[in-house]
Amino acid sequence: MTDAQRALTGQVRSVNGNMLVLARPSGYLWEAVADQCWAASPEERASLTPRGAVRIISTSPGKPHALSE
Repeated sequence: MTDAQRALTGQVRSVNGNMLVLARPSGYLWEAVADQCWAASPEERASLTPRGAVRIISTSPGKPHALSE
């Protein structure tokens, strides 16, 4: 699930009424209101694994490109 308020994606650990307890792979836990969350996209789900995170953060080796003005 992706929490709109925190812009974080995590796995649902438990549900208590309208509250979800979500977890990041690091073990970080937080609560979010269910109606402020949505099913994670394939890219967001991939970010939950080390391999996926590397793919999302950077897909090319080398230095970042400078932003054009």
